[in-house]
Amino acid sequence: MHWSNNRGSKTNVPCCVILAAGEGRRLAMPEKGPKPTHKVLGLSLGERTILACMAAGVSRFIVVLGSQAEAVRAHFAEVSMRRGCDVEFVVAADWHLGNGISALAAKDSILDDRFLLVMADHLVSTALIQQVLHTALCDREVCLAVDQNTTRVFDPDDATKVQFKHGTIECIGKHLDVWNAVDTGVFLATPALFDALADAAAQGQYTLSHGIEKLAEIGKARAVDVSGQLWLDVDTPDSIREAKRRLLGSLGKNGADGFISTHVNRRLSIPLSALLVRTPITPTQITLGSFFIALVGAAFFTVDQLWASIVAACLVQLSSVVDGCDGEVARLRHLATSHGAWLDTMLDRYADTAVVMAITLGYGAGHPGALPWLGGLAASTGFLLASYSTKEFALTHGVPYPNNVLNRLKRRDLRLLVMCCGGVVGYPYHAMVVMGLVTHALVVGILVNGWRLRSGDARPALVSSPHAFPRRRETADAGPDRRSPIPDPRAGSRGAA
Repeated sequence: MHWSNNRGSKTNVPCCVILAAGEGRRLAMPEKGPKPTHKVLGLSLGERTILACMAAGVSRFIVVLGSQAEAVRAHFAEVSMRRGCDVEFVVAADWHLGNGISALAAKDSILDDRFLLVMADHLVSTALIQQVLHTALCDREVCLAVDQNTTRVFDPDDATKVQFKHGTIECIGKHLDVWNAVDTGVFLATPALFDALADAAAQGQYTLSHGIEKLAEIGKARAVDVSGQLWLDVDTPDSIREAKRRLLGSLGKNGADGFISTHVNRRLSIPLSALLVRTPITPTQITLGSFFIALVGAAFFTVDQLWASIVAACLVQLSSVVDGCDGEVARLRHLATSHGAWLDTMLDRYADTAVVMAITLGYGAGHPGALPWLGGLAASTGFLLASYSTKEFALTHGVPYPNNVLNRLKRRDLRLLVMCCGGVVGYPYHAMVVMGLVTHALVVGILVNGWRLRSGDARPALVSSPHAFPRRRETADAGPDRRSPIPDPRAGSRGAA
């Protein structure tokens, strides 16, 4: 059966076979349905597998069914309609014999000279899939993604071990005495895999590992080292908890956050996002909620009383924390969009302006004259230029501004926290002016640095620095776009400038 929702795009990326035939007895959670339908932070394992592959460019999927076939079929068909991909279903009649037999069921559906093969119950990142897809295959070869960082293997006793040398797999199995990597469950294969699986099945061996053993005997099984990439075999209740921990731990770890986002805001926003991702609340609604909280906080700043200043400070800082949740939820649910990032950037600027105007208005009520408004103007222009300076640098030089100390200090998270601290002690205006002047100084530093980088040697020097840039596209506020269309590695602080 073929379920199509293809929107007409063409791709050179091979199709992907997803093995979803297993019974999942070790998971021991029958009340939640078949294993591919079990949810991890708002999305099922099966949907996460499809989305990771789609972000790498895959658009056609062959799902192999077995245990609870109709329930699994219905789930993947619904994901196909909602996410916009082609899904074809095949049934493995003897799926209970082993995953090698399940893989064989897809043989007649493979139309290309290579294909991707993944497990429906494995959590894998888009970056891992992309690395495997960039591997060059020779005739009748099969590549297996392996992880040499064995200390991070969640359940080493159950892991499939691999011994390889110079990229060639020598042996594979769960009970190897000598091994130097583990099987991640991601393959880039040629149809030769089916021949190897058929040969193994003829000898009463029914797993994928048995097929890889056959290929290893003739030197056609290669290993692709994906150490450091996110992956996990999710087949027990403990591993589901570990999957949640690793997904949450992957948020904001690219070095592109501001100092306060890294050490304060993320510690609060990530647990909050873990709750929000289980609700129907969308990232855009979170963006609007953060903006509304900031406006309410700004309103309290207009009251020249200590209690009101404290309430305002708490609300504005809460807004700063919630501002990180929209990108985190978007990434966890694979709902990243460029227009979401644009909306977030624009509302951040409006919120900053509202807070500055409110603080200035509240202070000016008790201090007549033009001086309070000059301080507010200086702060407001500094905060706006902080966003504009790095955006213009990127447009002029063709690369994002380096993610150095100047860039991280001028970001939104720090200035909001400083103003909130000032509000708690009753001096929000003074804190605002100080941060405005500091931001101007940082912008001047960025301007000087950008001027020095006009020379022809500037761009190579920037690109060669390992810490020069965030790993993601920059938004207008010089923070990484947490809601870009490719969610996996493109994630970081939103609205951080």
